[in-house]
Parts: sequence; C-alpha cells; structure tokens
Amino acid sequence: MKIKSKRLIIEFIGNSDLKKFLSKSKNRLNKLLSYFDTLHLGSEQTLISIKIVSNDEIKSLNKEFRKKNKVTDVLSFPDEHASGDIAIADSYILNKNKTINAQNFFMLVGHGILHLFDYSHYDIQSRNNMRFLENMLMDLLGLKKIHED
Repeated sequence: MKIKSKRLIIEFIGNSDLKKFLSKSKNRLNKLLSYFDTLHLGSEQTLISIKIVSNDEIKSLNKEFRKKNKVTDVLSFPDEHASGDIAIADSYILNKNKTINAQNFFMLVGHGILHLFDYSHYDIQSRNNMRFLENMLMDLLGLKKIHED
C-alpha cells in the first residue's frame, strides 16, 4: 500500500494482516503523511519504503550494517533527499494475539522516518528534539505519548 502527498510517497511492504491494518488506519495514515510533509524541507519528492520483517531478518540487517548481532525494533537506511528504507521487526508491533498494535506501529514508523529526515538521539539536545517530535506525532494521531515531558 502507498500513501502520497506532493513531497512524500510512503510505501508499506508486508503481509495481508498489514494491509488490513493499514486499510483500517487511513485517517491516521493521512495525518502521518501530513505531519511529515510539513517537516520535509526538500523540494524533491521523497520515496520511503517501510517493510515489516522477522526478527531473524532485522538481526541480520543490524549485524551487517551496525555490527550489532542482536534483534532491534527499527532500522533506517537513508538515501538522498530524506528518502530511504525502514525495516521494522514484527515482534515489536504485534500483540499477543498476532494483531498489529497501533501504538507501537506508529511509534516505530515515526521514529524511523525521523531518522531518514536526519534526526538522531545520540546527544542530549538531539534526543530531546526527536522525543518532542515523536510526542507531537503521537498526539496528532490520537495515541499515547512515547516520552514523559
């Protein structure tokens, strides 16, 4: 499934459960697109691909690109103009009954996109900026804030 604006195209790659979840989440997806369209400073259209992957796949990616031999929740692979790919581990977004948890899904999507937009959390000021933007997104989506103020 793809969502588009003038400056952004976000493509989601996953199984039929993801497609059903996305179909039910159109209002939040439109808000997410609008939010990041506002943050996008480039004039060129940006393509972001978001793929839901297994723990084995994200562990392999983490080992190959970050030299960390462990499962992680989300990885971002930036290209030019804030475009790139995002991998999200399915174990971090699935509830016990194997349905997608909207809170965790949108938190990780937002976190990954912020990394593509060159935000980081590796020093205190950058971490505070990123947390602020993540909380604003979650509030806009009608979900629980991720970080305490």
